[in-house]
Amino acid sequence: METSLLKRSKILQAVQRLSIKSGEKIYLVGGAIRDLLLGKPLSKDFDFVVKGEVSGLAAAVAEEMGGHAFPLDESFGTWRVILKKGKRRTELDFSLLQGKDIFDDLRQRDFTINSIALNVEEIFNRETPDFIDPLNGVSDLQKRTLRANSEESLRQDPLRMLRAFRFSSTLGFSVDDETLRMIQRNKDLILRSAWERIRSEFFTALSENRAGHFLRQLNEAGLLGEVFPEVQGWKDLIRGIPNNYSLLEHALRTVDAGEFILARLEELYPPFAQALNHHFSQEVEEGISRKAIFKFVSFFHDSGKPGTMLWKPEDPFPRFLDHDQEGQRINTAIGRRMKLSRRSIRIVSDLTRHHMRIHSLSRVKEVTPRAKYRFFHDLGKEGIDLVFLVLSSTLASERLEFRWPLSSDQPGDLLKIKDIGGEILQYYYKEFTQRPQKPLLDGKEVMEVLRIPQGKALGTFLERLREAEISGKVQTREEALKFLKNIDISA
Repeated sequence: METSLLKRSKILQAVQRLSIKSGEKIYLVGGAIRDLLLGKPLSKDFDFVVKGEVSGLAAAVAEEMGGHAFPLDESFGTWRVILKKGKRRTELDFSLLQGKDIFDDLRQRDFTINSIALNVEEIFNRETPDFIDPLNGVSDLQKRTLRANSEESLRQDPLRMLRAFRFSSTLGFSVDDETLRMIQRNKDLILRSAWERIRSEFFTALSENRAGHFLRQLNEAGLLGEVFPEVQGWKDLIRGIPNNYSLLEHALRTVDAGEFILARLEELYPPFAQALNHHFSQEVEEGISRKAIFKFVSFFHDSGKPGTMLWKPEDPFPRFLDHDQEGQRINTAIGRRMKLSRRSIRIVSDLTRHHMRIHSLSRVKEVTPRAKYRFFHDLGKEGIDLVFLVLSSTLASERLEFRWPLSSDQPGDLLKIKDIGGEILQYYYKEFTQRPQKPLLDGKEVMEVLRIPQGKALGTFLERLREAEISGKVQTREEALKFLKNIDISA
């Protein structure tokens, strides 16, 4: 096994030096070991078990590495050290050994693949250090199986049930049958976990590929309905379009479609692929990327349909009047329950409220510059996310396997939505974001020129003038004054 990677780590070298100085016995555990055995690049985060005093060691490592140490969980004697270098952030967790020895400690952990350890001293002093593996985690890694250490470990920390499917999804492992039965027996315990921890686990899974697979597994185990009671009944609700997908299946397919599309930005919208990749990789709040928020809304965008369904005997399919507004109310409440930041909740709310807007644009003969301006005036950069939300939902609505390239033989509005999305993105990147930072005239000047009081009419004049500036129709103060005197705001 290639343990020389560990020997070259500056972090492990520092921990080893300080452990010798303090006389503490230290073990490397968790994800770094798992990734090493899977042949993956060395993890940037490290977990250590300390047989001895933890706080002093963590503080010493932080001082030597130029980081910051603080207690993470005082009941378990866990300290975290944060190291930052530019945009790179590394977390080192130091935990007090639980039980009489490292074997006891490892047995109390979540899954066998995370219950493997290396003595840090042996990493540097032996050619081939011995892996400490009391639960055959190495064998489970080779079989690509996720197995809980015990049912009691899940009951002690119910969040581990959610984590099981996150690991399964991101690693591509299958969950052991007995572990699935344990989760199904104890699913009602999940809400004993703090919402902040549920949020972190949930959005970590959404930020990775195979988020749809993660959500399907949660649903099959019964956890999805425990965390989000709003989805109960979705399986039995037909959405009201000819393919007759249930609301639940459409929601899951929309997440799958979103991942399918985001993986093909270079082919879909080549001029903007780099900017789009950057957009979706940005953090909305700590630990939550825009891509994860996008997948969250992809799943919940139709949450307002159950409460707005109207199906008259003479109608072939049900209607869902104002389901976007009802969905906005529901999804805002879910965001608050999950302790999302105000910014994240606003994005979720806006995307849900406006998710039918591009369908409306697809029914007109031409999407005018004014309509494009209004679109981004109302949504800001979330207009980008909305393009992909609607494209994903439209692709998911077709009873077809996702295939590339999108072709003319695919039914429905898919290609039209794709083309409108391209127009909107072209406008955003070539015109809207290139607008002058400062308006040519401010509100006071417009009031003086037009001899109007402050009020709704003033706002309309300013908005129409701004639209003209962005489109390039107005480029000087003189042109702005002429434009205002000739504008008809009733048009």
